[in-house]
Amino acid sequence: MASDELDKVELPALEQLQSLGWSYVEGAKLSPDESDERSSLKDVVLEKRLTESLKRINPWINDENLRKVVRDLTKTLYPNLVEANQAIWTQINQCISVMQDLGKGNKGQTVHIIDFEHPENNEFLCTNQFKVSGVNQNIIPDILCFVNGLPLAVIECKSPFITNPMEAGIDQLLRYANRRTPENDEGAEKLFHYNLMMVSTFRDKARVGTITAKMEHYLEWIDPYPLKLDELGDAPSSQEIMIAGLFNKINFLDVMQNFTIFEPEDGRIIKKIPRYQQFRAVHKTIERLKAGNTPKEKSGVVWHTQGSGKSLTMVFLTVKMRRDPE
Repeated sequence: MASDELDKVELPALEQLQSLGWSYVEGAKLSPDESDERSSLKDVVLEKRLTESLKRINPWINDENLRKVVRDLTKTLYPNLVEANQAIWTQINQCISVMQDLGKGNKGQTVHIIDFEHPENNEFLCTNQFKVSGVNQNIIPDILCFVNGLPLAVIECKSPFITNPMEAGIDQLLRYANRRTPENDEGAEKLFHYNLMMVSTFRDKARVGTITAKMEHYLEWIDPYPLKLDELGDAPSSQEIMIAGLFNKINFLDVMQNFTIFEPEDGRIIKKIPRYQQFRAVHKTIERLKAGNTPKEKSGVVWHTQGSGKSLTMVFLTVKMRRDPE
């Protein structure tokens, strides 16, 4: 990696993630040679951390069921990337059921994989230069973000001084996920079975997409809501705004739980996460509904330009409202 990518893009991103409460371990320290975190470069889940997190979130679970849940999350075979991603996202969001006797007979018990109610009860870890073995070659994403041992985000950092750094970063992400020319098996698809979001950044511009996004679908996140822009200091970069907005622990889990949908389009499934204005509109609508005492105080206008995703905003709002006990 060029030193300007490291100094100007990757290191500031890692420092900002740590300032938001993500712990950091160097990628080499998570390799099979240097740790017991992975038995092979093919392993993309940090199983020890996953096991510890499951035990912490579900203290009642017995060892046999613990092993079963870890196996369900790591060893299942799927016909393709999108199906795998949707199935795992569903397991994480709707939980996994196991049969266990907690004193009232053998009954189905719910195992939570992520504690969405208490973000601090989860383990947030970022690492860099984490090598993964694919079918034909190794890939080494710049930054990987794990929650409870599951690799949920990939950030690809490019030097601001090369030609078309944004396109180069997105192209690399597509290659890693084997989305460029799938028949060539040039990536390590398994890493993306768990993926929530993929970011390409060269500091001055950062864009985010999902596993089904093409280059033109990667978009900037230009509002760190609920933070205000001036809270990020003078003239924050696109990268700083995106990390503050999307990688704040509460927002990250919120996007995972309430702002992710898999939508059929022209015979394919498209994975969608919100744009910044949709995320903000949903939160402001819910604030208004809760704070107002009269119908007038509870009402308001959501202003969207054409093509900015009004119907999706309504879907996200409905999901978020249904989850809210108030």
